[in-house]
Amino acid sequence: MTSPPSASRPPPPVIAPITRDGVRYESRWSHSGVLFAVDEKSGEPLWQVEVFKYLVDEQVETGVQGVFFKSMTLDATGTSMIIEDEVGVRHLVDLKTRAAKLLTWPVNVSLFEASPGPDGWKYSVELKISNTLTRPLQLDGPSVAEKGRLANKLFQVEVDGQPIAYQGMMAKRAPPGRFIELKPGATYRTVVELSPEYPVPPGRHQLTVKFSHHNHFSPDDCWLESKPVTIELGDSPIRRTPKPKP
Repeated sequence: MTSPPSASRPPPPVIAPITRDGVRYESRWSHSGVLFAVDEKSGEPLWQVEVFKYLVDEQVETGVQGVFFKSMTLDATGTSMIIEDEVGVRHLVDLKTRAAKLLTWPVNVSLFEASPGPDGWKYSVELKISNTLTRPLQLDGPSVAEKGRLANKLFQVEVDGQPIAYQGMMAKRAPPGRFIELKPGATYRTVVELSPEYPVPPGRHQLTVKFSHHNHFSPDDCWLESKPVTIELGDSPIRRTPKPKP
């Protein structure tokens, strides 16, 4: 194993090789994001696959920006390798076809605005998905509330620690005719009003919102998920972010 790529960042995690049926699977500091398969007895390389490759900022030292494996495990069948990277994204490598795919991708959710009323709170959140890979991401529009529309349960909402049941439609769908193509470095943004589907009663409350849904039908068939965001609802309206451009 080579030396860490840069003294300006902590050393990458040390990932123990995994051996299965005479093949040793390993990661290397010299090649971030790459899974290597080596003959266990001879040590001869058999194949390698690039699991992921993230964009880098040309103005910043390249070695500082490297993203490496954080963990690596065989699935229960022993036919696929599950890899989590340092960003927290999970990937799957089919050891037979040697193809890599996403299992998860991060989503950012933030409060856009909230207004109290006699019948309850009217509130909206902003949803952001950034493509930090060097290849395009394909997003299924209804799975990411395209144009702010909800056609399925995309969010988990709690009020004062109690879950709010989703009261919107649960549309049955065929594969779409198109996907939202998110180019490298681009960010998808949309504002979604949640109050009709996740009603919050009037009064002071602690509101927690999380996005969690599958990117249906897409070539990037993965789970999209955000961290929960918590907002204190008081007596006054809240507006924290500028409205995104369409």
